[in-house]
Amino acid sequence: MSLDLTPTDNLPDEIVYVLLNKIKHDEQGQRDVSFFAEDFEGKQVKREELLELLNRLKESGYFIGEIESNKANPESGSSILLATCKNAEITTDGRAMLKAIYFKPV
Repeated sequence: MSLDLTPTDNLPDEIVYVLLNKIKHDEQGQRDVSFFAEDFEGKQVKREELLELLNRLKESGYFIGEIESNKANPESGSSILLATCKNAEITTDGRAMLKAIYFKPV
């Protein structure tokens, strides 16, 4: 599978990298992964935009799992919880996407 990450796709490389890298981080297989506002290093990421991006990445086959919006519990301590992916696991295509973004010439 291939997802063109040009500006016309409205998929910012930095955000995609954070999402896929956090899902990949645990090599133990499927697990729950939560995304917080501070995961995006000062970038303003809205919950709705994040959910749309996660859905597009999932539909494109870059990870598997169930996406939850966490609207009922928007804060966890001092952190703003944006979304959780239940039983998340990165796919081979997701790993390839991470490498493509990470090694992209500047």
